[in-house]
Amino acid sequence: MMEEELGNVLDNAELDSKAKAEAIKKLIGDNYVPTKKYSDDVATVKNENKQLKATIKEKDTEIDGYKTSQLTDEQKKQKDLEDIAKTKKDLAIERSQIQAEKILSKVVTDDKELESLVKGISNEDIEATKKLANNLVNTITKQKEATEAKIREELINDTPKPKGGEEDKPMTKEKFFKLGYNEQVKYKIENPEGYKQLFN
Repeated sequence: MMEEELGNVLDNAELDSKAKAEAIKKLIGDNYVPTKKYSDDVATVKNENKQLKATIKEKDTEIDGYKTSQLTDEQKKQKDLEDIAKTKKDLAIERSQIQAEKILSKVVTDDKELESLVKGISNEDIEATKKLANNLVNTITKQKEATEAKIREELINDTPKPKGGEEDKPMTKEKFFKLGYNEQVKYKIENPEGYKQLFN
C-alpha cells in the first residue's frame, strides 16, 4: 500500500522536487525511524538477548546440578552413560560433517550452501554420509555437464553462416568443432543465421 502511494508521488510529473519531498514526508509521517535510533535499538535488543541467554544458561546449569545431586548412585551411573553416548554420537556426526564437507567442497563453492548441505546429510554413520555426499557430487556434476551441453548446443544452433571474402566459404560442423570455445562463442554472436543453419 505504502509502496504504491510512494510510487504515485514519485511518478507525478505535476509535482516539483520540493512538493515531492513534502508529499513523501507526509506519507511517511510517524513511520519514519532515523537510522541512528534504529541502530541503537537493535544494539540494545542484541545486548539484552545476550544477557538473557547467559542468565538462562546459568539457571540451566544450576538446575542440572540440583537434579544430579538428587539422583541415586544407579541413576548417576545411568546419566553418565547417557552423557557418554550423546558425546559419542556428537563426535561421530562431527566426523561425518568433516568428510561430507571435503567431498562436497569440490562442487559447492558457496559457504552457506555448503554448510546447509553438510548439516542436512550428516549423521552418525560416516560411511552413509560419505555415500550421500558422493551421490550429491555426482548429481550436481551431471546437471552442470547437461547444462553446459545444452548451452553449447544452443550456441551451435544459433551460429550464422559467415559472409564475404574467406568467410564466403560456408562453415562446416567439422570446422566449427575445431574452433576454440571463445571462437565458437564469437562465431555464434557475429553470425547468428549461419550458426542456426550449421546445425539444422
